[in-house]
Amino acid sequence: MAKQKQTNRNNPPSPPKTPVASKPTPQPPKVKKAAGITDRTLIMILIAVAFVVNIRTISYSYTYDDTVFATEQTLIGIRGISAIPALFTHAKNYNYDKSNTGSYRPLLPITFAIEHEIFGFKPAISHFINLVLFGVMLMVLYQLLRRMFSNYSMYIPFFILLLFELHPVHTEVIASVKSRDELMTLLFTAMSMIQTFKYIDTEKSKHLALSGVYFLIALLAKESPIPFVAIVPMTLYFFTEAKMQKIVVATVPYVLSTVIFVSLGLAFLDKAPKTAVVAVTENALMAATNLSERLGTALFIQLKYIGLLLFPHPLTFDYSFNQIPLIGLTNFKAIIAIVLIVALLVYAVMGVMKKSIFSYSILFYFIALSITSNILLLIGTTMGERLLFIPSLGFCIAVVFALAKLFKTDLATVTYSNAPKFAYVIIGICVLYSVKTMARNEDWQNNFTLFQSGVEVSPNSWRAQYCLGAEYKIKVLAETNPDEKNKLIAEAIKYFDNSLAIYPNKADTHGDLGAIYLTAKQNDSAIVHLKRAIELNPRLSSAAANLGTVYLTEEKYPDASVYYKQTIAVDPNNITAVFNEAVCEVQFRQYDSAVNNFKRAMVISPDYNNHKAFDYTALVYKMMGRIDSAVKYMNMARVYNPAFSL
Repeated sequence: MAKQKQTNRNNPPSPPKTPVASKPTPQPPKVKKAAGITDRTLIMILIAVAFVVNIRTISYSYTYDDTVFATEQTLIGIRGISAIPALFTHAKNYNYDKSNTGSYRPLLPITFAIEHEIFGFKPAISHFINLVLFGVMLMVLYQLLRRMFSNYSMYIPFFILLLFELHPVHTEVIASVKSRDELMTLLFTAMSMIQTFKYIDTEKSKHLALSGVYFLIALLAKESPIPFVAIVPMTLYFFTEAKMQKIVVATVPYVLSTVIFVSLGLAFLDKAPKTAVVAVTENALMAATNLSERLGTALFIQLKYIGLLLFPHPLTFDYSFNQIPLIGLTNFKAIIAIVLIVALLVYAVMGVMKKSIFSYSILFYFIALSITSNILLLIGTTMGERLLFIPSLGFCIAVVFALAKLFKTDLATVTYSNAPKFAYVIIGICVLYSVKTMARNEDWQNNFTLFQSGVEVSPNSWRAQYCLGAEYKIKVLAETNPDEKNKLIAEAIKYFDNSLAIYPNKADTHGDLGAIYLTAKQNDSAIVHLKRAIELNPRLSSAAANLGTVYLTEEKYPDASVYYKQTIAVDPNNITAVFNEAVCEVQFRQYDSAVNNFKRAMVISPDYNNHKAFDYTALVYKMMGRIDSAVKYMNMARVYNPAFSL
């Protein structure tokens, strides 16, 4: 008989194993597609519209701050891309004012270094690059919004971006070459957020790493994306079902990138002096005498921002002192701003649990604007339309969803054909935006058109008046017809006087006004303003040099020499001071010093005063009895002036 297998009661046989299913890989949500059209088509339409509306900017000159980065960067002009290491380790304005304090934004000058290495100084190339960047940014933003609004029709992100790209308040960002930093900031921030969504959808760490890399690049363009440390987790909460732990992990790269960015700035830049403050001429809020004035004015500025988003007219390049007068918290304008802002924020908070799109839009707007609002901290400007570039995306989202709600539009299936009223209204707004944007673009053709429009819209701004006066000053120097020259002089004086009436203590304005009076041979007025300029800023070398020239024309050589020496002490390569100090030294019979300064003038600018340094050097050597040297420089002078003779 077969022996049966004994079963151990203490170790009963295990039941048959049931296969365990592997954890499914998270998949991104399927996006809604409209029949007969593709995402690529909509992206191409967005880019085409951007180019059509802004194409004329390619023919425009460099304007306003463009030259600070595009043509006056010494390292760029001399060494091109070899200047990149120095640009990476210095403040954004270092090559302009030699100050290594302020903002750390190396990416902008680095792009100009590369551009100029390849193309040279060509504003058309700079403007074209801006347009290309704008197009690429729209493409990336579309992909981001497509993921955020994956449960909606592809027309939703399309309409949002159509409003965004055409909003007239963005004209400055496109038309000003310097505002390339705004384009790069939003471009790389959007690229970073796309990687964050990919991490949420796939849990692959490479996307986490890339989000941090792209965000760091965005910060190197400009510090304005710092608020995305808060916006990113908020976005994930509103547009994904991710758990809080995962949202926190996804936010870590943004925090780390911000820490790295701040650390780089601390490592490379000099500490600002404890006495350094933002000038009133840069930010009018510095003139506030108490907290009420500062906050009241800052809150009113927020009201003006919202007003420009709703009705973008009129627009101006400048809101400097005293275009927006200071007001206290009890002023009715400040009260209206407080009521509106509080109402919007309360409404936004109430909709957070429901994940309301309107709540998201409002919170996005205020968080994105937070560090440039002059409420949390004072920045280097009173108000600027370019500062609305990123925050306005929240406004455009809200507009599209508000119109959809108004027309009872099904956001999941909306197309141009099945929701004509909704589409027509948005397209109508875009047409109006386009007309205004193209008209506003015309103001950015050159400095004269820009400043002229600035005076019309911002007549109480010291800077708008000053800049137009400075443009007339340039025209004065170029004009040869005496009658036309006098007309231009009168215009320059008018706008400089207007500027001083608004802000009397600006050294540059007094200096330029003194220079105009010097040109007009009104020496008494020139002396008054040039001395005032030096009193306000003893290091304003141009004013000292011009004051020396006033005394030189009056043959008061000792007085002239005092100011030329003062100029040279501050600016050793000031050609006017070096050359004319040599002229004074000839009068003092200080021939050796005169020869040395004439020779310095030859090195600094050989063609200055029609190459007269060569002529005068030969003549001084003749006075000294050094005939061989006199003949040598006479022959050098004849290269430029064949008729010259001793």
